[in-house]
Amino acid sequence: MKDGTYIVKIGEDGKPSLSEPLVMSNGYWVSTEGVSVHGDLDARGIVDAMELMDIYEGAVVGIWEEGGITYIDKSLHIKDRRQALAAAEVFNQLAIYDCGKGKVVEV
Repeated sequence: MKDGTYIVKIGEDGKPSLSEPLVMSNGYWVSTEGVSVHGDLDARGIVDAMELMDIYEGAVVGIWEEGGITYIDKSLHIKDRRQALAAAEVFNQLAIYDCGKGKVVEV
């Protein structure tokens, strides 16, 4: 799975799956909670991680890999930078993602 942000769909079997990548040209992604996995992660591992987060239909999930760790996070899209930074503090996050610039912004 490539780095990106996806909408969760719940199948008839109750298992979560991910849509095509969701691309936003403005605003900020803010994570609310997440799971990190060391080492390579396959599709089954992503499903397991989402199940740990009690994910629901229509939730937005960001996935990225850095330094041999894959991060799977529930995320919110917030248009205003100040509000996104405030939300990140509430959710105890270290950074947000600037969709317009394609860059991480530290909190």
